[in-house]
Parts: sequence; C-alpha cells; structure tokens
Amino acid sequence: MILVLSLVLIFMAKYPDKYAIESHEINVRLSAERLSQIATTKIVIIGGSGCGFGFNSQLIYNHFHMPVINTGTHASIGIVMQLKMYEQYFKDGDVVLIIPEYQQFTNKYAYGIEDQTLYRILYNNYPSALKYLTIYQSINIVKYIPKYFQDAYAHRELIFDTISPYYKLSLNEYGDVAFWEYRNHKISIPAHTIQNDCPNDDIIDVIKYFMQAQEKKGVKCFLFPPTYMSQSYENSELFINSLNATLLHHGVPFITPTERYKFVDSLFYDTDYHLTYEGATLRTQMIIEDLDSCLNLCK
Repeated sequence: MILVLSLVLIFMAKYPDKYAIESHEINVRLSAERLSQIATTKIVIIGGSGCGFGFNSQLIYNHFHMPVINTGTHASIGIVMQLKMYEQYFKDGDVVLIIPEYQQFTNKYAYGIEDQTLYRILYNNYPSALKYLTIYQSINIVKYIPKYFQDAYAHRELIFDTISPYYKLSLNEYGDVAFWEYRNHKISIPAHTIQNDCPNDDIIDVIKYFMQAQEKKGVKCFLFPPTYMSQSYENSELFINSLNATLLHHGVPFITPTERYKFVDSLFYDTDYHLTYEGATLRTQMIIEDLDSCLNLCK
C-alpha cells in the first residue's frame, strides 16, 4: 500500500502544469539563462511579481549603461529560494537590488511554503533549482503535491489570452512584464493588511549573510523597500514599522524610508504590488535616483 501511494504521489508530482509553462513564471528559467550568458558587470533585480510588474528596465539600462536582469516572479516562491538560485551568477562589479515584498519577511512567504507555487514554478521551469530546497521546504512541498496535481490537471487544456500581461510573451528582454498598453489603467484592487506584526528574524539574517557574502566577492547589494499601494501600506503600518526596527537592529536597514515607495492607489494595476505603466516608470526613475546616490557613496 505504501509503495502504491508513493507511486501515485510521484506521478502527481511529475504532471506538467501548463499555466507555469505558458505564463510569466517562465522568467525563473529565462533569468538564469540571461545571467549565465552575460560576461560583463550587470544590474540584477531580485523580488516578487511586484518587481516583474514594477519596472521599466530600459530606463535603468539607458542611465547606467549596464545589462539589466529583472528576475521578479511570484512572491510565493520565497525570497530564500530567489537568493539561492541566482547567487552563483554574481561577480565582482555586479549590482544587486534585493526588493522583497513585505509578506516575504514572514515565515511562510520567505520560505515559499504558503502553497504549491514554489514547486509549480521550479518543477516546470527550473527543476535543477529543486536541489536548493531545505528539508523543511521539501516536507512542506510533499504536503502540497495533491493540490499541485489538482491545479495542473485543471490547467491541462488551458488556452492563454495572448494579450494578457500574465502570458509568457509579455516578458521583454530584461524580464519585465511589459504589454504596457494593457496595464495603463487600474482594475479594482482590494487593500490588504499584513496581520503578523513580528517579522521573522531568521529571514533577515539570511538576507544579511547573503549580502555580506556577495560583498566579499565585490558585488554591491542594496536592500530596497517594495512599492506598495497606499491603503495597504496604511493598513499594515504596524508590521512595516516593526520590520524597519528589526532590520535596523540586524544592521541591514532599507536604503531609503519605506514611505518613499508608498504610491497612490491609482498607480496600481491589479494587485497592491503590480504597477501600471505610469507607476512602473515613476518607480524606476526613483530607483535610479536612489541607486545613483548609493553607488556614489560606495566610491
């Protein structure tokens, strides 16, 4: 019986998910490919879909004249996995912007154990990264295999709307979710509240030690706050204030006040992290200003 159940679970785990293969989630694989092919110094953006849907990287390239790779993908993959996947590609002179979404500082989202998203994205797009899973993450993934299979089976005949920003062809050469013309207006977005007012100290240490290890290699790492919808920011201010204090205590504060990236609701597209074209352009211009200041201080 145990053998039969194990074979069933293996079959379910190996069933392909068409959504993962046809959506912007392929950016996980494309980012690794781009990083492996660039020999010069580069700027790398690491974060959730708020980065994927939140940058106009052409502006960064025009300003700094360096290749830009936006690795932004579904935040539920977890910031820990995002750092592990790409660190092998960072070299002396590179600039890395780490921009976790606020929920990624909580336990479940930091480790990608909130749901089946981590497994769905990696198995279907970047299976070699499964080797980076901790025992803790692996155990939780097993728990979500039935849900993964249920979703994958439901997606078996998926036909993507080819003009959707979520379709794989919306990704431009930098990794931005482009298709700007379909993201120039706000869709009704509910505000959220981050209930957990105690950020996970272990996650902050993971980011701290990652930054220290990269800086020893000559990589310049900067921790930026995410761009967040004003109403959600105000609802979650207790958590955000606690996070700011905890980051400062650990010696890795955001390079700029979190309020700077609290944007008016009208600049968001369909979630409280996904920006319209106007919002993404404004955010990118502000990032360029802040990054200029940081790089000048490093000289």
